[in-house]
Amino acid sequence: MTTQHFLDLRNFSSQQLEQLLTLAADMKSGKNREKYLQDKTLGLLFSVASTRTRISFQAAARQLGGHAEFLSAADLQLSNHESLLDTASVMGRYLDAIIIRMYDMSRYGEGRKSLQLFAEHAGVPIVNALDDQDHPCQVMADLLTMQEKFGAQDYKKKKVVFTWGFSERQKSLGVPHSLMTAGSLLGMNLTFCYPEGWDLDPQYVEFAKEQIEKSGGTLNFSHDLMEASQGADVIYMKNWKSLRFSKDEEQKIKQEIRADWCVSPRHFEVANPGAVYMDCLPTVRGEGVAAEVLDGPQSIVYDEAENRLHVQKAILATLVK
Repeated sequence: MTTQHFLDLRNFSSQQLEQLLTLAADMKSGKNREKYLQDKTLGLLFSVASTRTRISFQAAARQLGGHAEFLSAADLQLSNHESLLDTASVMGRYLDAIIIRMYDMSRYGEGRKSLQLFAEHAGVPIVNALDDQDHPCQVMADLLTMQEKFGAQDYKKKKVVFTWGFSERQKSLGVPHSLMTAGSLLGMNLTFCYPEGWDLDPQYVEFAKEQIEKSGGTLNFSHDLMEASQGADVIYMKNWKSLRFSKDEEQKIKQEIRADWCVSPRHFEVANPGAVYMDCLPTVRGEGVAAEVLDGPQSIVYDEAENRLHVQKAILATLVK
């Protein structure tokens, strides 16, 4: 892989994604125990809360022989209005890579601009640990989980339904965008399901439509979760904010439609036998998913969470030379 940063899966080829998945699987199985990060120091710069991403990156660095230092933006001089340019330029002098989670739900696109500024000025690899447009590390873990469940190539043939689910919170569009990108590059069978008004960013949709024609996959859209669940092999729930409505408008509409956007056992009654439930977490039982589904035998959410560790080891090993 020649790409210096890991910000947006649109910058990668299907072959590069496959290589990362192979390396992650080898690391998970124990076939590859190389200390790729020996004597390397990484920074985890987060301005937004994190559980899985923070812990898995710290563990990944340690297992690869390096060290990852957590850096809350609230504890740095960023809180006293030091510029991102100065912060990036200085951090790059101390660290071998910077892993960043930074976005503001009220200012779509600003998080990406911040990561790009770091990429331009830090002089070291930058890893996107979730901004307002992408969550590439999460989606690589999702792909590894599907591979394990359905087979290294067969997972691409399965019907994956990625659905919006109700949440009191506003959340990033990162996961649906990254999954749409990866799935279109790899030739997957994807259906995105969401209420009217929660359409994804057109630039990601257009990219995916172009790539899906080359890869041989399918890309469909639906506003009816029950209909979309017919014949599904994976039902993956994630909330994301609307790019159309104001925050107040969105909150009002969400309350009106919440009953129709909670994954429940009835959706698995029309899915294929052996269908699985995926969820990148955190989630609140009874909001976007029923407890019976999240805690039921079809749920593979903890396998999905574990695989964050393995794919992030592969990403770090590839980027940090």
